[in-house]
Amino acid sequence: MRVLFQGAGAIGIAGVALFGGRHEAVVVSRSRRNGPSAAFPQRVSVLESPLFGGAEETHGSTAAAARRVTVTDWPGIEAAGGFRLRPDSASDDANGGAHDTSDSAIGRGVTIAQARRSAQRGTRRSARDRRVQDSWDLVVLTTRPGDLDEDVAAAIRAVAPRWVAITSQVDGDLVVARSQFPGAEVVILGPAFLSERVDASPATPAGREVRYWSPFGAPAFLVAGPKHAVRRLSHELRSLVLSVPMEALLVPPAVFMPFVAELSVRAGDWEALLDHLDLPSAAAAEAVEAAAGIRVPIVPQAARAVLEAIERISPISLPGYAGRHFARHEGQTLDMLDSWIAQARDHAALSDLAADMRQSIDRR
Repeated sequence: MRVLFQGAGAIGIAGVALFGGRHEAVVVSRSRRNGPSAAFPQRVSVLESPLFGGAEETHGSTAAAARRVTVTDWPGIEAAGGFRLRPDSASDDANGGAHDTSDSAIGRGVTIAQARRSAQRGTRRSARDRRVQDSWDLVVLTTRPGDLDEDVAAAIRAVAPRWVAITSQVDGDLVVARSQFPGAEVVILGPAFLSERVDASPATPAGREVRYWSPFGAPAFLVAGPKHAVRRLSHELRSLVLSVPMEALLVPPAVFMPFVAELSVRAGDWEALLDHLDLPSAAAAEAVEAAAGIRVPIVPQAARAVLEAIERISPISLPGYAGRHFARHEGQTLDMLDSWIAQARDHAALSDLAADMRQSIDRR
């Protein structure tokens, strides 16, 4: 398969590293880049964690050889086997399709409108339109579909993928994606790995800022959605994905996102989170009931034991990872809390937690 990950964050780069051994995969950034670049994400192993490796504070980062990942932008996608977009598509459309063919034009090629028309016409294409290759099988969105720029959404529609997968598990985002990409089969891919981006330094050279933990033998993603779409995609990706009911992707966030919200309230302080588990535990029970329709008591002492166990086992430092990663997605966390509040019969704890999180953000 030919797989395109939209978004050059840690999830996209790690996802391509996991897919790259069996499929043609590339990362496409929303921002303009000076040509394609290479990333070398490091796969880390549980055997390098402090629990197994004997280290005290450090976590492993070189368990497996890094796989080369190509990162490009939409104008440079032709070099990765896709197509090249012109930067002046709006002016092109205003001029009736005329285009600048000078060598100085950055990203020379077709406009978004021309690419879309080509995909819509199928085999009835002019010689110029044949430059457009609409053969990307799967586009994976690491950005929430509602947050995509219209030019990016149009470019995705232009390559006419058979499948569009969203990684967001926020309620309603699947509906948004279906409305944006009506010609594609839309599914949810839930990452079954941890990935993080660290700052470049002498110890972490440029291109190796991303590291990820995907247990060997485990799927890279859990996939859910319409049965026929999931069945065909699972057949193509085989062991890289595991087909699960939709509830299997919606319930886990209901369990752990309230603890992420409390971590945000505590300004990313992991130890402070472990000392304040009563409210997020009650909120998690309400969220699970909203998502699955069943009330499952979540005991703070049990939550602490689970968090501490994951912290000991993970080769990626969980306190640092959680503080950095989820701090960049506080808006998404709040959206998930608000969604469960809207669905829950009882939501006192969820409402208090959402209010605490908003106050914490406002104070910064």
